[in-house]
Amino acid sequence: MLNLMFWQITLRSGCEWTAPPLPKAVATITPPFRSGDLPDEVGLLLPNKDSLAATLRAVESDPEKLRDHALGLFLADPFLNLRLEIDRLKRLGLGWVINLPSTEQQDPEFSQQLADVGLDCGLEYDRLAACRAAGLGVIAVVADAGSARLAVAAGPSALVVMPRVADFAAGFPSFRQRGAAALAVRRAVAETPWRGPVLTLGDKTETEHAGIWPEALDGLVRRPEPA
Repeated sequence: MLNLMFWQITLRSGCEWTAPPLPKAVATITPPFRSGDLPDEVGLLLPNKDSLAATLRAVESDPEKLRDHALGLFLADPFLNLRLEIDRLKRLGLGWVINLPSTEQQDPEFSQQLADVGLDCGLEYDRLAACRAAGLGVIAVVADAGSARLAVAAGPSALVVMPRVADFAAGFPSFRQRGAAALAVRRAVAETPWRGPVLTLGDKTETEHAGIWPEALDGLVRRPEPA
């Protein structure tokens, strides 16, 4: 059994952003600790020194299953040998990368502490840009307008607006809250040359009823499900 979770990508019908076609889902490692009280989106951020190695072991065990997926990697990892991993992904026939988990999911105060030592979203987006330059498709996780402005410089094919840890304090954040965050990102990137789809996290019911989506959204990334 693959030690991975899958996050289905659903675009709005008639979405104008079709080139290049996005992968059908994101694949990430399963959190090291799972509990009904801890959302997987938050559990994914728990310290896991074996995260990269475990992710790649799972990928190498069945690369065919992941051909049309974006692989989630923690790109702020100071020990990441990006050139080596790019070569490995290309050898396995995987064509997409996303910075998930991301430092952007942390609360702003902790994110700033990480930035003070150079382990922030700027490093993630620089590495996404390197992946894109090497021929991989890239999707960028952002949390707000500020990080979105940085992310688009990497040339991602899409932006995914992820709630922060604190947003889960009272459960899964409301669609209104997630839609407002996506709208702020949409307005921010409209001031840049970048054009592409803006997505956010959604649950199963939301992904199946596009009629209730806020106008700012081009699609949803469904909350993760184990392999």
